[in-house]
Amino acid sequence: MRRTIAFITLFIASTLTLTAQDLLVKRNGERLKVTTLEITTQCVKYLRYNTKLPVYTLPIAEIEYIEYSDGNRDTFNKSTATETKQSVSGNYEIYDIGSYYNKNGVEGIVIATTDGGAHGTIISIDEAECAWSTIERKKLTHCGCTDKIDGRKNMEALGNYIAQQGLSWDSFPAAKWCKDKGEGWYLPAINEVWMLGSVVNGGSRSKPRREVRKQYNALLKECGGKALSALMYYYSSTEAEDARNATYSHCSPDTPHTGEGSKNDRLFVRAFYRF
Repeated sequence: MRRTIAFITLFIASTLTLTAQDLLVKRNGERLKVTTLEITTQCVKYLRYNTKLPVYTLPIAEIEYIEYSDGNRDTFNKSTATETKQSVSGNYEIYDIGSYYNKNGVEGIVIATTDGGAHGTIISIDEAECAWSTIERKKLTHCGCTDKIDGRKNMEALGNYIAQQGLSWDSFPAAKWCKDKGEGWYLPAINEVWMLGSVVNGGSRSKPRREVRKQYNALLKECGGKALSALMYYYSSTEAEDARNATYSHCSPDTPHTGEGSKNDRLFVRAFYRF
């Protein structure tokens, strides 16, 4: 059963002074200079040495040993590795919130996880500025995009509407931009956009952690993307009660709120993907 997306306080590691250099040796012979954060019976969480983001997670099954800066060493024997490998359902890679995701041509930053990090949600590295719809305002009607939780359902509804009305995705630039990224990408529902703003600000906008926001944006830029705007609203795929309007939210550290405006307005768009 899919567990509810967790609103996890981000990046405990961001408060650490990174001075210790550990050596992590993988079973394939790869040697990594790291700062070890946490070791459990199933995985090891670490940072690349002298960095604060992203946080990486490796199953114990992939690690030969870790040699610490004080000379001590933890060796993970084959029996432990086998048991751990079997305990990770499907042998999925494990991700943390704030991790960089790049798999099978899909690239983004993890903003939510389920199933212990085996699955989750990422946002696109880049963003666009466009209208929800280019159809003349007086001709706009409801498209069936009513879901507030899962933008994928709204994308499906919009696709059906386009087919029924003999239109094209070009009439809906925000959704088209997300769709054109490839299979699985979608324009998020309103609650997902609201969640993004909370996550980026450290898990709570009543007590925002600006250092977390800075680290998130630094990682986006490091990956060749764009920082999240603190000034502009981001479109959701959820329509408003007024058929001429769509809903949006912001990613600033201010008290979170949602709003609605003309589908013809140009706002920012960030694509979502679930892995």
